[in-house]
Amino acid sequence: MNKNNPTSGVYFLANNKVFEQVVAFLRSFRMHNPTIPLCLIPFDSDFDKISSLKTTFSFSIFDDAELLASCDAISERFHGFVLGTYRKLVAWEGIFDTFIYIDVDTVVTDSVDFAFEHLKHGDYVASHSNLENIRCWVWKDSVYATHLLTPPQIEYSANTGFFVSRRGLLPMKHCVAKVNGALELKESMELECMEQPFLNYLIVTSGYSYTSLLQLLMVGIAPTVSLEWWAGTPNGRVDGGKLYDPRGAGVFLVHWAGFWKKSGGSSIGLPYKELWDFYRRPEISPDVL
Repeated sequence: MNKNNPTSGVYFLANNKVFEQVVAFLRSFRMHNPTIPLCLIPFDSDFDKISSLKTTFSFSIFDDAELLASCDAISERFHGFVLGTYRKLVAWEGIFDTFIYIDVDTVVTDSVDFAFEHLKHGDYVASHSNLENIRCWVWKDSVYATHLLTPPQIEYSANTGFFVSRRGLLPMKHCVAKVNGALELKESMELECMEQPFLNYLIVTSGYSYTSLLQLLMVGIAPTVSLEWWAGTPNGRVDGGKLYDPRGAGVFLVHWAGFWKKSGGSSIGLPYKELWDFYRRPEISPDVL
């Protein structure tokens, strides 16, 4: 870290299994963010096809094997097996002083630079939080009866497919130290959503400030802020490589959380498929860029 020249960049997490999604993600990201530094966090050891794209799309690769193994060990405590989504925790020990993390079941439809500015409002900034229909994908109803978290901590329940934060906020030793406390809430976690409950637990018990772009919009702090759009939301209008919210809000990314798993990785029947196709270019063979 150079205090005289702080760096900002974006992390993404992937392996060969999601090659198609990665191509669409990278094409969309670089179309709208040609110069922002980008870094791959390997989901597991099977990422040679993804690595082959690094010159074309200009990204580096996170390669600290010890830190990645620590994330794998944490995932085993919750699931009984290694789950690579927990590896996004290494972002707090990565190369960027301020960073954005984005899941690859996403296409980016605008610049993401604006998101860094909102770190003045919180040390951790998600896109969406404090919505009941998200809370159920983080915590089960039984969490309230545990009294291990306060209602505001529970209700934050942020989507962890996109977030903005600062290097060093959650070092790996802190994450490891928090596992036992989090395990007391395991039965109330929606572990189908992988790392999302644990990451929410880390944030709301960290002592640092946290918010979301949606909350900043709702309270009037950022009345013109752009938001993410979940592909399960109807009535969006697609025009070229953009999606337009009928309510007039800006949209800077669209994500298909849950849809790829249901389809077994196929894009057939994907909501807003024409948007995904715009970036993936379906007329091109899957093995050709």
